[in-house]
Amino acid sequence: MSTLRKIFQAVGLMILIGSTASAENASALIHANLTTHNISGSLNNYIKHQKSGWFAYSIPVTKNTRSMCCFNRGDRSICDLNASHNGYGSTSEVPYTDNVHFFISMKKGQIKQIMPVGDHCQVKASGTSVDWLTDVNQQQSIQWLKTLVPASSNADDNGRLYALSLHSDQAAAKILYDIAKNPTNKRIGSEYSENAVFWLGQRQQDGFQYLKSLYQDLPTGEVRRKVNFALSQNQSDEAVNLLKSIAQHDQDIEQQADAIFWLSQTDQVEGLPVFLVDFINASNHHEVKEKAIFSLSQINNTQANKALMKLVTDHDDEEVREKALFWLAQNSPQKAKKAALNLLDSDYNQSDQENAVFILSQLPSKESSQALFDIIKGDYSRSIKKKALFWLSQSDDSSVLSQLEDLL
Repeated sequence: MSTLRKIFQAVGLMILIGSTASAENASALIHANLTTHNISGSLNNYIKHQKSGWFAYSIPVTKNTRSMCCFNRGDRSICDLNASHNGYGSTSEVPYTDNVHFFISMKKGQIKQIMPVGDHCQVKASGTSVDWLTDVNQQQSIQWLKTLVPASSNADDNGRLYALSLHSDQAAAKILYDIAKNPTNKRIGSEYSENAVFWLGQRQQDGFQYLKSLYQDLPTGEVRRKVNFALSQNQSDEAVNLLKSIAQHDQDIEQQADAIFWLSQTDQVEGLPVFLVDFINASNHHEVKEKAIFSLSQINNTQANKALMKLVTDHDDEEVREKALFWLAQNSPQKAKKAALNLLDSDYNQSDQENAVFILSQLPSKESSQALFDIIKGDYSRSIKKKALFWLSQSDDSSVLSQLEDLL
């Protein structure tokens, strides 16, 4: 017997939904006044005649969807139709769901709330009447949700685009694509389009092909740049490769820089430090170089930190060296200390050396003060010693101030 069926039996109420009754197509309702309706015609027609209350139905969900539920104070909990929840969604720790169960609240003939839950979420409905609709198919659900989109006055209120994105049928992806492709539609606005791009990125089975088309078809601007983030969420090799291509070749500097950042947020960072260093060496734009250095810091593994250190010691651009040393210090203070001392002991310009002193001043206090006192006592230029003295004077450590008094 499945775990899900045991849960239903424990609460004493099991509702079988869909065209076939099975434990895999079930949703648990606790203490609900339940009425079932068979939808033989249009879902739109049923809803048109409803005024207030809750109705619900289930459909198969798009693949690799985690079971969604309500959260209270950070904990996964039962969804309560009579209460407001602090949060809602799913995490990587919960199981995948085969179905999505939509609970829809209406008031005076208008949709008040759409709440999707997964197979592993219980719904409490104490004293609440719920009209359960059987035999609702995906086409009916998609067409109904499509009619809601232009009616909204703000971006994706009540989770309409999210609800669309959960359907396994590719028709849902096509509607999201159409919404995203028309960002200047005055009735629904560009924010709706940006949300549609986001939800396409969550569709692992067919989202990439639509995101690729959007990248090719959309004009330069905010909606097109949202494709970068959506690709980073898509978890496919094709999506990562397209992000790399955008980073290398797009003519919009903002799109290019944004793609570089989101590359570092994907799960596929193996070999990415080499790609980013090659990109830094080939690019002529400081903005995208800076974003690539920051992306290296976000990867924060041995390969990435070695790449940052190599930029500090070998790159011919002073600004690149400065940024690389700064971010290396955030990830690996010891490597940054070594790189800074190498800068001070080598024939670098004064700006590089002053930056090296600053980085040493940002190390843990005792290590920092020791390194700065070594500079003051060492064979360095007067200007570099003055910088070290300045940073030591900013310390609130009494032992450091005492050593300074002795030195002076």
